[in-house]
Amino acid sequence: MIPKSFMSSMSVVTPGCMSGYLSSNGWTEFEIDSQVSVWRIVGDHNHEFEILQPLKESLRDYKNRVLDALFILEKAEGRSQELILSDIVNFSSDVIKIRIIHEDVKSGSIPLDDGVSLFEKARELLVSIVRSTFKKQRYFSGGRLSEDVENYLSSIRLGQTEHGSYVVNLIAPIDISEEEQFDGLKTSITRLVTNTLSRSLSAINKSIDDYRSTNNEAVFDGAVEKGVSANLCDALIGLAGESRARDFDIKISMSKKDSDENEELNLMHSFNSSMYPYLEKASNYYKDNYVIRERVVSGLVVKLTHEHDSNTGSIAIDANINGKDKHVTLDLSAPEYWEAHHAHKNNDIVEVTGELYVSPKSAKLIDPRDFKIIASGNLFKD
Repeated sequence: MIPKSFMSSMSVVTPGCMSGYLSSNGWTEFEIDSQVSVWRIVGDHNHEFEILQPLKESLRDYKNRVLDALFILEKAEGRSQELILSDIVNFSSDVIKIRIIHEDVKSGSIPLDDGVSLFEKARELLVSIVRSTFKKQRYFSGGRLSEDVENYLSSIRLGQTEHGSYVVNLIAPIDISEEEQFDGLKTSITRLVTNTLSRSLSAINKSIDDYRSTNNEAVFDGAVEKGVSANLCDALIGLAGESRARDFDIKISMSKKDSDENEELNLMHSFNSSMYPYLEKASNYYKDNYVIRERVVSGLVVKLTHEHDSNTGSIAIDANINGKDKHVTLDLSAPEYWEAHHAHKNNDIVEVTGELYVSPKSAKLIDPRDFKIIASGNLFKD
C-alpha cells in the first residue's frame, strides 16, 4: 500500500519539474507529442531505461504514469523512490536540511518547547544570512527587516519533517527574473543566499579552529566578509536546544535550475557541543563584549582622575582595539598615576599590559602592570 504522504507529495509533481530533473540527470528526450515525452538513458552494463512522461496533469492516468516513472528511476539510480520524489518535487528549489542529533529525538519526535524553539532559531538563521547577503555586518541589532529580507522569507516553505533523528526542511524556490537579478548577475536571490549560508558556515568553523590554536578573538574578524555575524552564531547555538546538549548537521541541496558557476562550496556542515562555547565567544566578540588576556594597550592619556590623599588614580588611554578607537580606563598606583600625569602633560605615549574587558560602550584594563612611557607624542607632530 502506498503511504498517503507519498501520494500527497506525488500530487505536486509537475511536468516541468519532472522534465527538468530528467534532463539535469543525463536523460535524453527523443520523441515529443502533445501528451507524452519519451526519455531514455543508458545505465550500467549498457542497460537502457525508458520513461514515458505525461505532459498534462489533467490526464486521467497522470499519477499512475508518475508512479511508473519513479519505479524506473529507482532501478536506474539505485535510490529509493521517496528520495527521488523529494528531489523531483524540489527540483526548482534550494533545500536546507537541519538534522538534530540526540538520544531524545531518535524516534523522530522532539520535546514541545525545544521543537518550537528549533523552528524559531531556523528562521533566525535564515534572517541573519539574508541580511548578510545584502550587507556584511558584525551584528544586526533590532530594527525592522528590509523589504528584500521580508520578500525572501515569505517565499520559504517548510517541508515535511523526517525521521532518523529530527530533520527540519527549509525549501527556498528558485525564481530567476529581471527583478531578482542582483548586482547585474543572472543568479536568483535564493542562490545568493544559499551561497552565503555555505560560505558563512565554513568560515565560522574555520575561525573556531583558528581560535583554538591562537586564543585570539581577532581571528573571527575575517569571517564577517563571508557572512558571519553575531546573529548567525546565536541562531546556531539555539539549534542545539536550551541545554545545548544536541549536535546538529546543516545540509544544503542546490537546485540545478540555477547553475551558477561559483567556487566549490561545502554543502555539509556539522556542529557539536564542544563548539558552542566558541560560537558564544564569537557572538560576544562581534557585539563588542569580550575579554582579551595579556593585552598590551598603548596610546595617549586623555583623562585622569585622582582623589586627594588616595594611593591610586584612574586614567583613560586613547587606544585602537581591533580596529576600533576606544578609551581604555584603568587604575594605577600613585607613582604610576603621576607618571601618567606627566605623560599627559607632555603628550607622551604610554604602554601598559593587563586583561582587557571590552563592551559596546566601554573598555577597562584589569590588573594593569608594566606601565611605562614608550615615546614622546611630540615626535609625531609636524
